[in-house]
Amino acid sequence: MRGFIIAVLLGLAVDVTSGQGSIQLIPQYPVINGAVILRVTGITEEIVNFIWFKGPNRNSQYAILTYISGSSNPTITGPQYNPRITAFSNGSLRIKDLQIRDGGNYTVMIQTVMAAHNIFVYLTVYEPVTKPKITGSTTQPKENDTVTLTCDTSKATTIRWIRRSAGISSEAKLSGDNKTLTIIVKRGDSGEYRCEAENLVSKESSDPYRVSVAYGPDKARIQGELLVGLGSPITLTCSADSEPDPEYQWGFNGKVLEQKIYKYSISNATTENQGLYTCVVKNTVTLRNATVSVYVNVSADIISQDNGSSPKIIGIIVAIVLLLILIAATIYLFIMHKRRKSPSHTNSNVKGSSKNESLETRQKDIPLYENVQVPRIKEESSYMDLQFRSEDTYTELRR
Repeated sequence: MRGFIIAVLLGLAVDVTSGQGSIQLIPQYPVINGAVILRVTGITEEIVNFIWFKGPNRNSQYAILTYISGSSNPTITGPQYNPRITAFSNGSLRIKDLQIRDGGNYTVMIQTVMAAHNIFVYLTVYEPVTKPKITGSTTQPKENDTVTLTCDTSKATTIRWIRRSAGISSEAKLSGDNKTLTIIVKRGDSGEYRCEAENLVSKESSDPYRVSVAYGPDKARIQGELLVGLGSPITLTCSADSEPDPEYQWGFNGKVLEQKIYKYSISNATTENQGLYTCVVKNTVTLRNATVSVYVNVSADIISQDNGSSPKIIGIIVAIVLLLILIAATIYLFIMHKRRKSPSHTNSNVKGSSKNESLETRQKDIPLYENVQVPRIKEESSYMDLQFRSEDTYTELRR
């Protein structure tokens, strides 16, 4: 009965068709396991019925469902129907739990009170990209080796390569689909590489892939005091540009020493420690070596300095400086104190001087009677003091 109804409806709509209306996909890029609405737009007339088809044409075998407005049971299912599909009275169709097989050609034939409308749309169900994974020919190539990195992913429409904190070498080459990156590596190409995969509905990034370019050793060198005093320590440090970290072997006057680290030291130097020291640097990946030598002189003319003497000397210098500052401050305070006392003392001296001057002035005004010499009264008669000029005078007196 339902097949008969569909056939009748198709027959009624054959002669009356129109290009009006359209179908909008919501969302625009449907994703697997998600949902999509095939929304009919542009139909302004009252809808009497509509039929949805999935397939190359509108044959009944491709019918999904028929919807009859006003019916108590409006939906009539067709051969392409499944329970994940729902029809709406405005002619739209909803499909949930999308599967890849849901993709394809969809047609809706809508019968209104005025005309019939056939509207077509193609549905693509998208899959998210898979998480990319980088595989490489080696993780520790030697300098100037060729390294190939491959980004393994699927469902991606775009693949890009990224190196952390730096760009990809300008000499790198990409395959046509960008999945393969080829580099003739230099030491500057070391770092963490990632690939990103993207399509219209998703984006994923790989875990970092570390590339460490092995090189060296280059520019081997020894640092340390080459002229030391008796009893002083000898400390020599060997280094070189190398990746990975190299191994070290020390030698003295042509004899191999036990030390196999970058630093060689002697706590108390004697004349026997004077001589030629050699450091051999070895890279176990590049299989290259570098050698450097220095001559260390041990002399009794150089005063031995304890390693801890520098802090002591600094402490003594600081103490002396503080003492000088204290002395200078004391002298300054003493001078300022004297200056504050000087005005009052001067005034007292001036006042005292004025008093003395006044006293002297007064003394000058008083007659100096104390300087008068009073003649003593002698007991002898005054005439005894008389002196006569000659004997004649005496004679005259007697007469």
